[in-house]
Amino acid sequence: MPTSTLDRERIVADLAEALDVPAEQLTDDVNVLDLGLDSVRLMSLIERWRAAGALRADIAVLAADPVIGSWVRELTAD
Repeated sequence: MPTSTLDRERIVADLAEALDVPAEQLTDDVNVLDLGLDSVRLMSLIERWRAAGALRADIAVLAADPVIGSWVRELTAD
């Protein structure tokens, strides 16, 4: 079974690219929906993260708690 190559740095970098904001702005308490992340970009990120081995990347789970810290915990959990 593949292991995830995702870590906080990669998740934040991908979000910064998708949102066109500096990564430094993306602290663990930031709600990405408030920054304009839409469902199309979220699906694109999920596909990228699944390809990196984050099998837990699920749109319903991430959309239910769209805070970066929660996403990092969910996507990097074993």
